[in-house]
Amino acid sequence: MAHAQSHFGISININHTGLLRRQLISEITGLERQVHELKLQGQGVDFSLMASYQELIKSRKDLMKKLPNSWCW
Repeated sequence: MAHAQSHFGISININHTGLLRRQLISEITGLERQVHELKLQGQGVDFSLMASYQELIKSRKDLMKKLPNSWCW
């Protein structure tokens, strides 16, 4: 007995990652700026908050490394 199959015509250009890269860079820059401001305050630094920022930065950098090379920046 033959099975009915559905075919979806999906066209995804995995090489066009410029917009996502720009967004990730913007987020990384903003998070790094917040970490820098925390360090400048010099008062009781909230190390758990700083660790959270560092983890957010790392996760975005890791995601950027996994993206294919972009043909359009």
